[in-house]
Amino acid sequence: MRKLVLALGISIALGGPVVGNDNWPQWRGPSLNGTSDSTGLPLKWTDTENVTWKVELPSRSGSTPIVWGDRVFVTSPSSLGEGEAPVAKGWPSKPKKGEGKDLLFLCLSKKDGSELWRKKIDGANYQIGKHNMSSPSPVTDGKLVWWLTGTGLVTAYTMEGKEVWTADLVKTYVKLGLNWGYGASPLLYEGLIIVPMLHGWDNAGPSYVIALDAATGKEVWKEERKTDAQKEGPDAYTTPMVMKYADHTEIIVVGGDYFTGHDPKTGKEIWRCGGLNLKQDKFYRAVCSPAVVGEYVFACIKQGPFVGVKGGGKGLVTDTHIAWTNKLGCDVPTPVSDGKLLYVLNDGGTLSAYDPATGKAVYERQRLPANGPYNASPLLADGRIYCTNEKGHTVVVASGSEFKVLAENPLNDVYTMSSIAVSGSQLFIRTSTHLYCIGK
Repeated sequence: MRKLVLALGISIALGGPVVGNDNWPQWRGPSLNGTSDSTGLPLKWTDTENVTWKVELPSRSGSTPIVWGDRVFVTSPSSLGEGEAPVAKGWPSKPKKGEGKDLLFLCLSKKDGSELWRKKIDGANYQIGKHNMSSPSPVTDGKLVWWLTGTGLVTAYTMEGKEVWTADLVKTYVKLGLNWGYGASPLLYEGLIIVPMLHGWDNAGPSYVIALDAATGKEVWKEERKTDAQKEGPDAYTTPMVMKYADHTEIIVVGGDYFTGHDPKTGKEIWRCGGLNLKQDKFYRAVCSPAVVGEYVFACIKQGPFVGVKGGGKGLVTDTHIAWTNKLGCDVPTPVSDGKLLYVLNDGGTLSAYDPATGKAVYERQRLPANGPYNASPLLADGRIYCTNEKGHTVVVASGSEFKVLAENPLNDVYTMSSIAVSGSQLFIRTSTHLYCIGK
């Protein structure tokens, strides 16, 4: 799978050659699957040991840092100003401390973490549970960098911070109505910025998958994504993924109780598959993004079932293309694979390994030494699986058929929700207070 997805991520997803182990251009990396071909990555660290640098950030965010060349990009709410009251909506009514009302986009030096430039949107942030309006991760192709906010505003900048274009998706298409606020990250694919707008809790308006021209911001296609899910069921916080076949490519979207495969040139739906919400629960919102392994795609909504689907179908394929299901699902973390095994991290702090084609468990629900919750998706690199919990504690497990814990690395945080980014032999870990560059 590594060769397959690297070929996809390098030659197709970014529209040109990149060095996979140097750049981490979007949430799931250059291969779009949470893996890296880097070697010599750090195994052990503390808050002070094996840290090249760490820099204090204005506030917390679930977005993942991205890296290109000598630059690191992060999104954040502003710091809470003196006398300023944080803004919160929905549950819980009492907002988290230390989070301001503005949204920030920061460009940092990879060398030492120093700030190179920043952009600000006044008054655009609010909190809702663990979430805020900085949650979508940015994307870059090394020429431009795109920032999507939880309020539906997309802006393209040059690497030096000059604004190229901006698009207001809410104003143009539909008011977002998700119970927990918008949090999907965009997908950069062949010159397109692909954004899912899947919702239903607070707005009965249509849901869309939208593709904008990455260079200009103009609409290339818009596909309404219909669903029979009810109440919170249409809400999705998932990022689309790319699935490549021998003769064509599809964009895979999960949400509203369905997998769907779309034509990347037109957005038209090619197939859809159910099986994710067997009880037709009206509160089965989708957070876990699809994971692609060869000709199979996997996802889970809330706590299950976990479903594997064989791609390549036409129309409704629920009865014909489900390869296997497992009642032991995962809610937030997206699974990862080395092409041989599929590793599923459960929010509560257990790890399972399955044969992707058959669903046969190699090991199942092995308890990690650091308890959950786990919001960050696991990273697979250098023969290891890096699993980071909400307290910033990263457990490193050997990839392969034997469950073996290699190291534990605490950072003593309270709200680490970002996935790890990789550049060269360094890891970039964002806690609620700092961005760490780990490894010499």
